[in-house]
Amino acid sequence: MKRTIAILMIAFAASCAYAQVKLGDFKSTFTDFATDMAGAIAVDSTLGANWSDAYVGKFPHMGAGITVGTTLVGADTTKSLFDSIKGSTPSTYSSMGIPIPTVVGTFKIGLPFLPMDIGIKGGFIPTSVGKAISSSGSDFDQQTIGVQLRYALVKQGPGLRPNVSVGAAYNHVQGNFKTKAGIGSQTFEFEGTPYSISASDPTIDLTWKSNTVDLTAQVSKKVLFFVPYLGGGLTLGKSTVDGGVSSDITTTAFGGDLNALKNALKALGYSLPDEFNNSGFTYTAGESSPLFRIYGGFSVRIIILDVDIQGIYLPKTKSYGGSITGRIQF
Repeated sequence: MKRTIAILMIAFAASCAYAQVKLGDFKSTFTDFATDMAGAIAVDSTLGANWSDAYVGKFPHMGAGITVGTTLVGADTTKSLFDSIKGSTPSTYSSMGIPIPTVVGTFKIGLPFLPMDIGIKGGFIPTSVGKAISSSGSDFDQQTIGVQLRYALVKQGPGLRPNVSVGAAYNHVQGNFKTKAGIGSQTFEFEGTPYSISASDPTIDLTWKSNTVDLTAQVSKKVLFFVPYLGGGLTLGKSTVDGGVSSDITTTAFGGDLNALKNALKALGYSLPDEFNNSGFTYTAGESSPLFRIYGGFSVRIIILDVDIQGIYLPKTKSYGGSITGRIQF
């Protein structure tokens, strides 16, 4: 996430050089990027819900653990964002995209009488902890909650018969990252015009929120101390990303009337979007279309200790994700 903000810092600094990059053009590219990011956050909200076992078994079977994972904003829109600011995509992200991390605690327990299990998860990174893991001067916080119910269609038996289950979950995640842009107070000239604007010590502000229902189907089979698994998930709901810059924007033209400056610049071929005002500018993008993903991996089980490794692929955005879970399960 820290790197995501760094990209927006660069984007702001470059987009203010209006002779080369128009804010209207940057808005379009940023919206595409943030839409992909919203989709990645929607899938990120599902991390920790699906363990290697398609079904943990009836009560008193249960388990608890910690999941650390990430999903990636698509590499194509990441590259487009860098291209829009006349930059080159860092090699780290040119093929995979930008990571969005998460950490959650998880718990599952089998229900009596019915072949079902229920799981809950939650994660909270307070601002004080976010400051410690972020760059200097940055604020970061995130909250995640979720609940999942799975029904076993087939229970593992002799031979090749696996566990097969279907599930439904509700997930919520929200977070914020705020940091100084690191470019100080700046005055920017509009080439070929007598006009300029000044921005005082800009602050980058990125906020995201996701509320989703996740439908899954999964198969798994324990072989000695390995549990390989494969599943598909359909995420429904809405995720939004608000991103932009907070700053005192002033101009000496037209008695400081920024709207009058916008109109004058428009007549000269410059484009300042409606979101640009005396407090900065903020763009909003969302993703509400269904997102299908394929996930799978394996766990290694030693008595009641499990280490679960999972990979995720989103065909729509051609992006990836993954997680690792350490848990006690019996």
